[in-house]
Amino acid sequence: MEMVLEEVCASCGSSRLPDGHFCLFCGDVLSQPAARKGATPSARLFLHTERSSSEAWEYAGFWLRVWAGMFDICLEAVGALILTIGLDFALNRFGRFFGLSPFDSKVAVGMAFIMILAVGSWLYCAFAESSSWRATLGKRLLGLQVITADGGRVSFGQATVRHMMKFLSLFILTFGFLMSAWTKRRQALHDMPCDCLVVRVPPESFSLLGH
Repeated sequence: MEMVLEEVCASCGSSRLPDGHFCLFCGDVLSQPAARKGATPSARLFLHTERSSSEAWEYAGFWLRVWAGMFDICLEAVGALILTIGLDFALNRFGRFFGLSPFDSKVAVGMAFIMILAVGSWLYCAFAESSSWRATLGKRLLGLQVITADGGRVSFGQATVRHMMKFLSLFILTFGFLMSAWTKRRQALHDMPCDCLVVRVPPESFSLLGH
């Protein structure tokens, strides 16, 4: 006879999302109280290990993440601006050979800045967070790393999903970013699809965890 598991969040009581492993409201790892009552000893040990491994980390607070994010945004903007200035110079010198008027050149430069910033920020965040650093420069300066719930390195695909989900947070008036202030594991909305964590790491531990 197959046992039906009651899947709820032990912290806030919210129902489990389909195929989910975390609570969307409070960010805690979802528990399975019914499974604990009827599970085998090995299954109970797995559940305990899964939960305790995520609780061993010191999660990054809201303001630490804000300052790291502001540094990265400034860095991305400066990089995009430098490339755009180079493009503007090239179009001013050679744009007439391609039939571009000064107005058309300025429009092209403005659109190029937006595209460079959008694509550049994605590649920067995805490559940096999936690298051995596990962090962008802003996070590394503040001693933060992005990891999976079991402490592993996120993949490029996971880092990409995490980055793209930030736009959803912007569309809902930054509510997704604010969630990192009250969720139990300090997860923002964009951390949840791949169940990523942003944790504090002592500076001397960066080289050790990077491998």
